[in-house]
Amino acid sequence: MVLEDTFVFMCPYSRLTSIPPRQNRVLTVDTKHGTSWRLLLNGSMEFIQRQNRSSLICELEPSFGEFGVYDLVISGTESGDVLCSMTTAKEPVNIYLPLILCLMGLAIIWLLFLSGSSVTRKWLDYRRRIIEPTSGSQVASASDGKNVSQHQSPQRLRLKSLDTFRGISVVLMIFVNDGAGGYWFLEHATWNGLQLADLLFPWFMWIMGVCIPISVRSQLKRNVPRSTMFLAVLRRASILFLLGLVLNSLWGSRLETMRVFGVLQRFGLVYFVVATLCVFLTCRSYRTPKIPFLAASQDIVVLLPQWILMVGVVAGHLALTFYLDVPGCPKGYLGPGGVQDKGQFKGCVGGATGYLDRLILGENHIYQHPTARKVYGSGPFDPEGLTGCLLSVFQVFLGVQAGTTLSFYSDWKGRVTRWSVWGAVVGISAGILCLASKDEGWIPINKNLWSLSFVLATSCLAFFLLAACYVLIDVRGWWSGAPFFYPGMNATIMYVGHSVAFRMFPWHWSLGTMNTHFILLIESLWGTALWVLVGLWLHNIKFFLSL
Repeated sequence: MVLEDTFVFMCPYSRLTSIPPRQNRVLTVDTKHGTSWRLLLNGSMEFIQRQNRSSLICELEPSFGEFGVYDLVISGTESGDVLCSMTTAKEPVNIYLPLILCLMGLAIIWLLFLSGSSVTRKWLDYRRRIIEPTSGSQVASASDGKNVSQHQSPQRLRLKSLDTFRGISVVLMIFVNDGAGGYWFLEHATWNGLQLADLLFPWFMWIMGVCIPISVRSQLKRNVPRSTMFLAVLRRASILFLLGLVLNSLWGSRLETMRVFGVLQRFGLVYFVVATLCVFLTCRSYRTPKIPFLAASQDIVVLLPQWILMVGVVAGHLALTFYLDVPGCPKGYLGPGGVQDKGQFKGCVGGATGYLDRLILGENHIYQHPTARKVYGSGPFDPEGLTGCLLSVFQVFLGVQAGTTLSFYSDWKGRVTRWSVWGAVVGISAGILCLASKDEGWIPINKNLWSLSFVLATSCLAFFLLAACYVLIDVRGWWSGAPFFYPGMNATIMYVGHSVAFRMFPWHWSLGTMNTHFILLIESLWGTALWVLVGLWLHNIKFFLSL
């Protein structure tokens, strides 16, 4: 009997096939993850724990490649030992070549676009000088008038880096949802770990937090009543939640089994909590402290009441996670349940987080096909469930901290320095909590659980990414933010539209067997590029959706 293990933390070997004596058998295996094989003399069990080495003939760690053909050779020695070896009958294909070629193609297209834009801009400037000649006195007069006008009523420029950051998040989210070319490292981690797809949702929420204090302070300066601001927050949060329910109904609208939570539902709930705190706890006027230390950290001091509440939110979540009694599960369990740990915690997927969601929402109203189900055989678990909203509130608040820094400091160096310090602090904190390891830390980085280390790690990268975008786009002007800037101006339309049409032509299509990275990557890039063009078109017609 041949057993296979997919290098998943604390998982048993699973039965792959049985080979009758003196017979050959052709097997098709998944090459997405590395595997370890064991050959047993006999047995019929579906799972065997790692510690069980009875009837073991040999074990090996084959390195399989896509479309490769391999021969498993079992031979004996004169001393009676059994040798197992894997030989290559046909070399596998290079799975990274399509990715490299597509990236090169996108780079060429981008360079051509920049060149075309530069030539077009120079040609338009030339035509303007030729067709619309003006006298020197007229030009001087117009120039003087412009300077006076700007001095009297300066216009506050919109930071393109914020929309670009939002656009990066939503464009990559669409790309990942379209399959990301079938590359495992671009998809979500099975349980613990951090991969590209795990970054995008928290980034999307974090940048929402950045914009909240900017909007609130602008309304307070215009003397908008707090009650009016609160009603606007409630309206927007309700629309987001209802939109999420509508999208969930695409997968089934039976009320007995309809999923309650999802991406937009978490957006709406978390936005409501954080924005409400900002509406009622932000002062209309603020005097800079005379004490140098307080003046240098006034963006933190002004948020002190919110910080006290956030410490309580984090502490409450940790107390629920590590001290809540979950029937049939050990306290503080953070695993996926199923066959992990010899299957002794089969119904404990997500520990307290999963238990509370099942208890409050009902098992039929949470996500039925989590990433852990295929590998671990776990039950239903909602990665966007209710309990995870607690630390999502903290994640959005870290974005509020970044936005408050933006409001209080006009010097770009001061902004970038503070964002970088925050990025380093939360990043180091995440490394301490997870002990810089995937599975062995106190609190592993886990998107499914929305663990504290996950919040801190993704926020760390968000601080640094915003700082980089701000310098490149708004300070130096080396990058216009394109193409991400355009879909970032209408991120809600991009996400909702993609969620509705991702199985429709022309965004989605299939050709032949669709079993190579190249064709899957082309299809994913095609669908993503179409939504970028939709964002560009909406920008050109000056259509911007504001909920």
